[in-house]
Amino acid sequence: MGCDNLRRKQWTWPVSGAPPKLERVEGGMSPEVQFVFYLAAVVCFVLAALGTRVRAPVQFVPLGLALFVFPTMWNTGVAAF
Repeated sequence: MGCDNLRRKQWTWPVSGAPPKLERVEGGMSPEVQFVFYLAAVVCFVLAALGTRVRAPVQFVPLGLALFVFPTMWNTGVAAF
């Protein structure tokens, strides 16, 4: 049912000492896009930490949490369906 592409290799490190690379799930978010989401989340958390210095009509903590969770949620949804 399409679960074969989700199986990962056993987590044993090769002799060279380099960590193994995970295979990307087809349709999943690329690492570059995930980085942009995580970076935007960090910026939102920093703006929220500034608190009273930055006034904006948007709440930065919920936005940062949403940006932080979205890549994981997207990849999980792709893997599930």
